[in-house]
Order: sequence, then C-alpha cells, then structure tokens
Amino acid sequence: MKGTVPFVRILKLMTMVGEKIRVLLVDDHTLVREGFAKMLELEPDIEVVGQAANAEDAIALVKKNNPEIVLMDVRLSEDSGIDATKRIKEECPKVEVIFLSMYNEDEYIFEAIKAGASGYVLKDISKEELVRAIRVVHSGESLIQPSLAKKVLKEFAHLATEPPHSQTKTPLREISDRELEVLKYVSNGRSNKQIADTLLISETTVKAHLRSIFRKLEVNDRAQAVAYAMRKGLVE
Repeated sequence: MKGTVPFVRILKLMTMVGEKIRVLLVDDHTLVREGFAKMLELEPDIEVVGQAANAEDAIALVKKNNPEIVLMDVRLSEDSGIDATKRIKEECPKVEVIFLSMYNEDEYIFEAIKAGASGYVLKDISKEELVRAIRVVHSGESLIQPSLAKKVLKEFAHLATEPPHSQTKTPLREISDRELEVLKYVSNGRSNKQIADTLLISETTVKAHLRSIFRKLEVNDRAQAVAYAMRKGLVE
C-alpha cells in the first residue's frame, strides 16, 4: 500500500536496533568523556552503556554493563589505562579495548598492544574515523590510526630482517645491573613513571638509562630494545 513501510524493512530496522555496539568510555576528564558520549550516541548502531573516570570504576562497569568495546584513555588521574586494560582483558577477555589517547609516543603504543588492546587512535581523530574504528574492532579486526601504524610496521620490519643472533650488537655484559632492571620493567609494559616509582628514582633518570640502553644495543626505541633482549634470553 502507498505510504506504508515494507514489512522486510521494518524487520531490518528492528534488527539494527538489536545490534547496537555497546561502548564504555573511560577518561578522567569529564567534559572530554561526555563530549565523546554525546557524539557516539548520535550513531544508530552505537550505544554508550557507561562512563568511568578511573580503573576501578571501569572494571566494575565492564562486569555490570557488559560492553563490547571500551574506549580507554592512556593516562588516568589515579591509574594507568595500560594497567586497567590488562585487568579488563584478564577478567573479561571478550571485551575489546581501543585506546583514545593524546600521546603518539612509541612507549604508549607498544604498551597498549602488549596489554591486549585491539585499537589505538589519537583524540584529534575525526568523528567518522572514530566510529569506523569502533565498527572495525567490533567486527573482529584490529585498527591503529594510519599516522601511528608506521611506527608499528617499522618495528615489525626491523624484527623480520634482523638476524636472530646478530654479532654486530654491543655485548649484553656492558649493560649495567640497573639498566638491566629498567629493561626488564620495560618488557613488562611499565611506563617511565611506573618504573621511576618502583625504583624510587626520577623519570629523568629512567629516560637516561633508556638512552644508554638504546646506545649500547644500537636500537632506536623501547620496542626494539625489548625485542633484542628477548632474543638473547635476557628478559621473558
């Protein structure tokens, strides 16, 4: 009949309503968190099921509201988004985490991947790109913002081409005990601040140790240093 909605279309619309992607937002800045929530709620296939400002609330809401995707900030006022992600993946492994961060440094990107994240994008991302990232990860894929993916691809290329027991590197015995300690913490996904707090030293000192490690191992960043140390059996 003219002016009526076909029955098939009605069923399709009903199906779409039932297939909304459940998203939880974790950010310690209320305005930022609420801004993203309002933006995502405009999408017909996305539902924001909760908001959290710290790791404890995030984990509690994951268990209570059963989100499929968690949008996670790297730095929280009381916690680390990296640590929160590790706990979420341990307790609710089916939940996918996308980092929504201000930081594009190697240490955050690789720590996020090691923690089990399925995506990493920057907060200056467009609405369309963020929505696409959520849909891509929800479909079972992983996504890293193109401007950041180069860092990851460069590291994989380095690992693929370097001989497993290259003799051109500086012998590991030249690394001091403290540098080795720092390297082990880095391999466990600790940030510079976390290492500094654990060893009771400043972040500046941690960075100095890392520069020394990079120079001695002839590598460019944390990920390459850890990969080399793992090949040598120095860290797990």
